[in-house]
Amino acid sequence: MSVDHDKNRRLDLGLLEVSACAASDAPDSMRGLHLASESVLRLAMQTHAAVARGDAAGASAARVVLQAQLAVTTGLIEAMLLDETPGTRH
Repeated sequence: MSVDHDKNRRLDLGLLEVSACAASDAPDSMRGLHLASESVLRLAMQTHAAVARGDAAGASAARVVLQAQLAVTTGLIEAMLLDETPGTRH
């Protein structure tokens, strides 16, 4: 059995955080979007693993943070689509 599905292992809630700084720290919009998207993937995997372990509290906490990260990432996409500056719209 993989570590991700170990029923005795609980999600470390201290590891959950929204990566809102991804856009401001990145040198360009695409890099910020890439970092935010990686955070979405990581949080989705943590949520899935918590559900697989039967860790309801961990899954619920991870889902809340995942929703917030999705909102940040969606905001970055919308900003990029509305930005007409050359080199930032792809």
